[in-house]
Amino acid sequence: MHELFHSLTDPIPRLRSDLELLPVQDDGEDVLLLRDPSGYSQEMIVLKPAAIAVLQLFDGETSITSLIEGINAETGVRIDTAPILSVVRSLDEYYFLENARFRLLQEEMDTAYMVAEQREAVHAGNSYPSDPEELSDFLQELFDADATAVRPGRLLGVIAPHIDLQIGPQVYVPAFRQLAAANIDTVVILGTSHYSYEDLFILTEKDFRTPLGVLPTDKEFVRLLRAESGDVFTHRDVAHRQEHSIEFPVLFLQHVFGNAGIRIVPILCTSFEEFLVTGSRADVDVKYMAFQQAFHAAVRQLGRNVAFVLSVDWSHIGKKFGDETDAADMLDSVRAMDHEQFAALEACDYDRFYTLLRASRNSSKIDGFACITTFFDLMRPARGELLDYQLWHEEERASAVTFASMAFFADETNTIRTEESSTSQESSTSQESSTSQGSGTSQESSTSQESSTSQESSTSQESSTSQGSGTSQESGTSQESSTVVGVHDVSVDVSVGEGETT
Repeated sequence: MHELFHSLTDPIPRLRSDLELLPVQDDGEDVLLLRDPSGYSQEMIVLKPAAIAVLQLFDGETSITSLIEGINAETGVRIDTAPILSVVRSLDEYYFLENARFRLLQEEMDTAYMVAEQREAVHAGNSYPSDPEELSDFLQELFDADATAVRPGRLLGVIAPHIDLQIGPQVYVPAFRQLAAANIDTVVILGTSHYSYEDLFILTEKDFRTPLGVLPTDKEFVRLLRAESGDVFTHRDVAHRQEHSIEFPVLFLQHVFGNAGIRIVPILCTSFEEFLVTGSRADVDVKYMAFQQAFHAAVRQLGRNVAFVLSVDWSHIGKKFGDETDAADMLDSVRAMDHEQFAALEACDYDRFYTLLRASRNSSKIDGFACITTFFDLMRPARGELLDYQLWHEEERASAVTFASMAFFADETNTIRTEESSTSQESSTSQESSTSQGSGTSQESSTSQESSTSQESSTSQESSTSQGSGTSQESGTSQESSTVVGVHDVSVDVSVGEGETT
């Protein structure tokens, strides 16, 4: 085991780049909460905002002695080495530094997960009840309170949020009510990948365990999908370990189908943001097309009755997500932008939807663009319907998240396409376009059941878990929901630059 950092002359290791720094209030004081959304460390550290100036100097090259000399040269303030060393050792103790000690832990945890047969629930007890009976009652109460009628037509898939279940659980229900009425045996969950971008798609064969039992993954389908694609996708499924965008939909599937009624195909979709930036199409990517063709081959060979869950949260706005403007000043324009996008999807006009996002470079930071693109290219729905839409305004962080549920249906002649028809249609009617957006009109769909009563939940469980949109503060959707072992107050009493106190 590596000992904690103790040198004054060796370079201070870099702070891990995958950590999150969240603005919170502690007894009325603005502080920053440093945490590890990847789950290698369950600890959290509270820092004063000015401490960032010191942390930014941890560049992997500068020693404590050199850092202090630099501060002295810049500010004229001479500080002791002890408080700086104390901060570094605290960060090292909780595995927040990019060093051999952390890499050893990472390898041990990743290896243990890779060989496990089941993916264990990691958000139970924080985002939703861990007691099975309590969880069942919680879910049933949501369905009892929902009066959404089941829409007619052959269901191809739904959009459901992955917002924390302490914030927006009711919006899930209309989507899963539609699924419950469908004639299906397999649900493909396209989840937004918040923790890894190592491949376009990250598959897993693990069954999913929650307090409601074990929902089986269709291993035969996953293996055939890999084989038919030429085995081009990573076998490393560690990104699923902490991911909430699949865990949350699994709960609702278990509630409406039980654990024997269906199988799932859990797939994490990573960032397609480059296609928006460059104006290119996903179908120019060889691996993307391999996935499309392999999927249809697997459905055809296995004879599965498939429907999709697209696990997507919508706009992420405000200071927590990198905007300079307070979300309160953006709410009306974002609602209008959201509904214009919903209208395009309801019309199943993907070209229009892509055009809107392309023009704004996804300025509202929809985190499921990859999921939506993949579904539309695979299934080509004929009709969509917005089922519910809500907004959570997190005033204390000057931020907001919108989220929705939608359903998509086939026309009377549409069937899941074979590999051959998929290839021909994708070349002639590629669903993406690259012109500019008009965002001014608020196309408020009559089906939108908007509850723009900002769900200002007093349980501030939302986290800025990173989204697959390629932006820096990448999701505001869910949770500060990793189990917290401890919260540690770490402070350095030193002036750094003009008016900054660490």
